[in-house]
Amino acid sequence: MMRKVNNSKQKISFSSEDLLLSLNYSNKIFVDKLVALNSNFNFLNNKNNDLLKIKLENKFIPSNQTNINKVFNKTDNNYKVVSIDFSQHFKKDFFKGRISILQKKENIIDLILQLAVKWKNRIPKKTLLTFPFLTNLYHHKNFLKAGHIFNGKNLVKKSTWSFHEYPPSILTDDSANFAVGIEFFDQFPWQSNYNLGMHEAISKEGFEKYEAEIQLTEELSDVVVMRFYTSSEGKNKVFNLWKENIRSRYDLRKYFRPKNRWIKKNYLQHFTFAYGKEAFEYKKTKFKINKIIKEGKEFGGYDSIIFWHQYPRLGLDNTNQWELYRYLPEDYKSIKKIVKECHLNNIKFFIPFKPWDVRSNESLDKHAKFLENFIIETNIDGFFLDTMSSLPESFLRIQKKFPSFEFCSEGTPKEQRQIEQLTSSWDQIGNIRRNYKVEVEANMFRFVFPEHPLNLVSRWSVGSDKDSIIKRAAFNGTGLVIWQDVFGCWLPFSKKQKQLIKQLKKILVKFHDLFFGNNSIPLIDTLSNGIICNQFANNNNQRIYSIYNFTSKKINGPLFNIDSDVDIKVQQIYGKLSSIKIQKTKKTKSVCGTIESNEVILIHVKLQ
Repeated sequence: MMRKVNNSKQKISFSSEDLLLSLNYSNKIFVDKLVALNSNFNFLNNKNNDLLKIKLENKFIPSNQTNINKVFNKTDNNYKVVSIDFSQHFKKDFFKGRISILQKKENIIDLILQLAVKWKNRIPKKTLLTFPFLTNLYHHKNFLKAGHIFNGKNLVKKSTWSFHEYPPSILTDDSANFAVGIEFFDQFPWQSNYNLGMHEAISKEGFEKYEAEIQLTEELSDVVVMRFYTSSEGKNKVFNLWKENIRSRYDLRKYFRPKNRWIKKNYLQHFTFAYGKEAFEYKKTKFKINKIIKEGKEFGGYDSIIFWHQYPRLGLDNTNQWELYRYLPEDYKSIKKIVKECHLNNIKFFIPFKPWDVRSNESLDKHAKFLENFIIETNIDGFFLDTMSSLPESFLRIQKKFPSFEFCSEGTPKEQRQIEQLTSSWDQIGNIRRNYKVEVEANMFRFVFPEHPLNLVSRWSVGSDKDSIIKRAAFNGTGLVIWQDVFGCWLPFSKKQKQLIKQLKKILVKFHDLFFGNNSIPLIDTLSNGIICNQFANNNNQRIYSIYNFTSKKINGPLFNIDSDVDIKVQQIYGKLSSIKIQKTKKTKSVCGTIESNEVILIHVKLQ
């Protein structure tokens, strides 16, 4: 149900089921109210709530010089909209603009700002925008930046984000029941007039100093498009509203092809450096694939291997990446034998493609043809796209000809087409840099697109950093790349680390539908400072929670609430044993327990 737009003299109130947004245009345009209707809580108490200020060559145009030319509103069963047309004269330069508020879906409100200018003598001036009302929201005590949590009174970033869709920053009322998410669209970051990197500015310190530079024409163009998501069920619901809206714009049919289901269960992938001692017996000039398979059982069994034999040999002469296969002990026969052995052990086989070996006189069509012939000759299952995060058009025909063939990229896809076409990738930490710290954080991409497998890898990690990699995989419910021979540098996993990975894979297999279901939420509300928690769920009565204690001290007490009217059964399934139990009150059910410092645990919850 949509509420009506209310007009009074020089004021417009625009409300959904949960939120009231009031604009006042008596002598300037400012946001009068942003109110949670269930609690009557106003997020804007500061009087300086100008919607925007225009700065021209280091001088602000006085806000009270704004002329209101037209106010328009319409409401029907499908949408409601209100627009305010305004203009400003400043030293013979003439600005005009339109502020539009639109609602098409319940709980979602769009605010669109358009501007145009007619310059004196047609010579542009440096034009900057500031947004006082956003600054005031930013400094609200309950303002939560995207991917952050409140740890006491402090705001702590506990997530990674690697693609162009940015989650909303979130405001909650004092009861924390109501939440409003603020999203800034940024689908075209190269356009100087489109949101101006505001999502980046609002995630950093000092948003009040942010000034957006724009280049205007005489025709109205969008300079800011922001979206408000509202819910009386808290910030977790806001995230789901945003996720559903994002996913509705994507064509994800490729992820559900019947013959590519195997890629979703590619939990453990082995990086097989062909000429390393792990894989090759030099005296017999023979590949030890059975040894790789046998040792893989210590990790829980490999689901796929990447057979890497070109780099660093590639580039020493004019031999290309395909010709190098002819230098194997039995040329293509070696690959065919290895593939056959892998298939007998239910292991898929990938070979790499190096885009940096495409010569100036070659086309990707030529390489696609090489690959087609290679598949026919060797029966390989997939192609690892080295250094890439997108799928070339030339390779799409391969999947039409071989429906079960898969592509896995080194980089996580970032743009819409890439995400739609490329159905698996690595989640690589650190890349070639060695001086870095592996953090246990929520990978937000993994929660928005759970059907996209992300295998975690950190090639140079050793010791405790390897422990952190395993913890990060457990926390995000993802698989791993087992890479021990890093081009001749031997960096093995310990016996204990192998056992942890084996245990994790067993859990991923058993609870696959939960981990990769579409109702999972990252960084849910917790009851104790120093912990972060993800919820994994599908459309059934079971959930899994991953909990991480990022402090240097043991935490003992309530961890998080579960909103349910039925009885709850809880069991720890991963990590150091903790005393996990349910604590009930008249209004809530809380999961309580003990978590050691820097530990990740997984618990299974069944609603009975």
